[in-house]
Amino acid sequence: MIPRIYQTFFENITVAAVQDLFYVKAGASNGIALRGLSLSAGNVTVPAEIRLRLKRLPATVTVGSGGTAPTIAKTDSLNGTSAASAVRANDTTQATTSGTAVTLLVWQWNVLQDFLYVPTADEERERTAVSEALVFDVVATPASTVLSGWIKWAEYP
Repeated sequence: MIPRIYQTFFENITVAAVQDLFYVKAGASNGIALRGLSLSAGNVTVPAEIRLRLKRLPATVTVGSGGTAPTIAKTDSLNGTSAASAVRANDTTQATTSGTAVTLLVWQWNVLQDFLYVPTADEERERTAVSEALVFDVVATPASTVLSGWIKWAEYP
């Protein structure tokens, strides 16, 4: 089965609070697998660290608010299928779950360098089941920083 791959981004957003940088929720008939994440900071000359976390929200997932619903792009123009996933970016009221959130990965990111996470082997990609969500968030209040970022994921029908 060939997965359908999608991506979205945000650009030049001031991040000064705990928030969900990206929220991707699988549709009712598909799971998702993370293909990559990236962040970069603009006009930064002083070292600062931002705590980042990737988590999976199982069970009943409630989307956050305060951010945007960015456009989802297909990475392959021959893929005529629209994404079944729901996506949000920069929600300052974070997503919740009626289950127990599972922390998958954590980072201390120094904003003087770009952040890039791209699992290359299929078995290393973080996955969700139907209707679960992956959330990439800022864990603790950071110094005000202008960020741009992208996320790429695959849908498995």
